[in-house]
Amino acid sequence: MDWWTQRSDNAARATRGRFSRPSVSEITCHLLVGEYPRLGDLEWLKVEHRVTAIHNLQDEMDLHINGLDGAELRSECERLGLRFVHTPIHDGSADDMAIRLEPALHAIAWLHTAKRKSLEEAMVYFKQRRPCGPFMTVLEGHFGPRHLRPAG
Repeated sequence: MDWWTQRSDNAARATRGRFSRPSVSEITCHLLVGEYPRLGDLEWLKVEHRVTAIHNLQDEMDLHINGLDGAELRSECERLGLRFVHTPIHDGSADDMAIRLEPALHAIAWLHTAKRKSLEEAMVYFKQRRPCGPFMTVLEGHFGPRHLRPAG
């Protein structure tokens, strides 16, 4: 990533190498979490990792910075038979995450509800597999204290 070369205001500034694949972490055998995919990565994800759906959380600014077009990603996913869901969440925004938590497949929330882990257990489990800084206060506001497991 070249942060120092002057570019025009609308020039893309991709945050990973042009030819590198996105990093992918297996959270469970049915849930992978990774960096943004480019068009050329979608078939690789389908073949190498048996991905059947992409849930993209990048907002328009993120897409632009990384030289991506949401409509092109959706079209390529359709061509490959992949489901594409786009829930734009502004980077670093707990408010955006809170507003979109219901429709977004937030991995820690999924581990909490589907795998019946406390939020704390889910966070530890997730962070053992992929570095992240989850918005635990947002999750606690939605699900309750982090030490409690779902009832039932």
